[in-house]
Amino acid sequence: MPKRARCPHCDRLFNRDTLDTHIQRCKIRRQTSQKAGRPSKKRALVVDGNNVAYNLSPQGRPKAQNLALAYHSLTGAGYNPVFVISTALVHKIDNPGALSAFMLSANVDEAPRGTNDDSRIIQLAKNLEADIVSNDRFLDWIDRYPWVTSRLRKYRMTPAGLILAK
Repeated sequence: MPKRARCPHCDRLFNRDTLDTHIQRCKIRRQTSQKAGRPSKKRALVVDGNNVAYNLSPQGRPKAQNLALAYHSLTGAGYNPVFVISTALVHKIDNPGALSAFMLSANVDEAPRGTNDDSRIIQLAKNLEADIVSNDRFLDWIDRYPWVTSRLRKYRMTPAGLILAK
């Protein structure tokens, strides 16, 4: 069975070989509908910022560019993302200036020092009734919060941005 991924604009499933073509068409369709004055619904998503920053990072060093790409992809698709990052990420990131700019422009919740950022992600998702974007499986939390598995949205990073998969 071929790998499938979701379009970030319409949330429909496609084979990976046809996904890029569909995304381009869907993006144009969305832009023309917004110009026509149709309101777009914004769905909340809680994004595991550490997981996104470390995705495909060389030498295990988190990349600020991943966070910016994810933000632009998700907001462009009509989502309202809230990024949760740990305090440790601020000290390990490859470009602290870019991270600071990202934190000013995006909705970022920095987990306080000494707290578990996974716990913060789960509580925020519960309060906002939002899905969680992460490639983490949250195995330590499934016993306490069984609903996490149904709200977990996997993703893949491309040079063009983040694509939600299911």
